[in-house]
Order: sequence, then structure tokens, then C-alpha cells
Amino acid sequence: MNRTHAVVAVTAVVLATVLIGALGLRISRTTSDFYVASRTVRPGLNAAAISGEYLSAASFLGIAGLVLVQGPAMLWYPVGYTAGYLVLLVLVAAPLRRSGAYTLSDFAEARLESRRARRLASLFVVGIGWLYLLPQLQGAGLTLEILTGAPDWVGGLLVALVVTGTVAAGGMRSITFVQAFQYWLKLTALLVPALFLLAAWCGDGAPRARFDAPPCCAATPSSGSPTRYGSGSTPR
Repeated sequence: MNRTHAVVAVTAVVLATVLIGALGLRISRTTSDFYVASRTVRPGLNAAAISGEYLSAASFLGIAGLVLVQGPAMLWYPVGYTAGYLVLLVLVAAPLRRSGAYTLSDFAEARLESRRARRLASLFVVGIGWLYLLPQLQGAGLTLEILTGAPDWVGGLLVALVVTGTVAAGGMRSITFVQAFQYWLKLTALLVPALFLLAAWCGDGAPRARFDAPPCCAATPSSGSPTRYGSGSTPR
């Protein structure tokens, strides 16, 4: 890919992200807006935002790398964390929403009536978030380095600044808008090459499966004609 085009594309995505985040800032006025978007996000937009978070650098680069190095057995990893995501939505997100708490730490303290549970939940959230964040920043650095030739730390720094600015300025509403935008962007990035590959495949003659002749239909050395078994005849 031409590096000029890559720089233009990356700049366009960053500017679009900042502008969409600014839209959330304009309509965020209260604490509830900042933390939970006043719980007014529609299901379609919320689903797109969750899917945008799910289709991350770990999904694109991490799983692809594992499959390349370790083989198709690594496809159980995305199956595992998909199941975990559903458990999280059912057993954590739904009770958290009903409780009215803003954070998991607030929910743990209210449910268990323990400050120690709050601190423990905070440590788990920060620890898991940090482990999740590191591969995202590494993936951003590698991607920008390949596309533009910039040092690998530039991509991580750029992503950190954009995300931190968006979260600090507009809160959950801005993040929801940005994640939904990134979902449709990533989906388009997947579908466009897939459609071109499908068109090329269909244009290269009629796509058909080509298999070697099964052993039951192979020609015998003596007759040179196929010999079929399974219909009452026996091999000679």
C-alpha cells in the first residue's frame, strides 16, 4: 500500500473518531450522561458499540497470528472469550444496570456491603483492563509501523491520546458513538475485500469442487475401466 494513502486513511479515521466523540460531548451534561449515557442508548447502537469493542486488535492480529503459528486449533480461543462475553452480559451487566450503580466497584460494595470487596473489585478491573490494553497498543503500533513506517511506539501513543481524550471529554456516550462507528468501519473493511475475492473466484470459471476419484471408482490395472464396489460385486 502506498504510504501516502496510508497516512491519509489513518488521519481520516482519527479525525472521524475525534469528531464523533465531540458529538457525544455536546449532548453529555450530567453525571449519568458521562458514566452510563443516561441509560438511553438504543439496542441497535449498543449492539454495534459492543461489536466494535469485540472486533479489536486482539481479534484481528492476535487470533490470526495464533492460527498462523499454532494451527486451526487456536480458533477455540475466540469461541472461549465469546462465551465469556455472553456470561459477562447476563450475570454482570444486567444486574449492574438494575442496581443503578455506575461502576463494578460500586456494585460490589452495594451488594456485599464491604469496602474490602470494593477495593478487590477495583484491583481486578484495573488489572484485567491493563492486560487487555497492552495488546491493543502493541497492535496499533505494529499496524501504523507497517502502513506508514513510523516507529512502533507512535501508534500506541496516538491511540492512547485519542481514546483518553474521547473518554475524558464525552464519557460513555462519546465512547458508544465511537465504538459503533468503528464497528461499521471494521465490518466494511472485512466485507469489501471479501466481495472482491468472491467476484474474482466466480469470474475464474464456475466455482466447483475438485476431488480425486475415490478408491471405489479408480481404474483397475487390468481392465482400465472403473470398478465400483458396494453394489454386490467384489474386488478382483
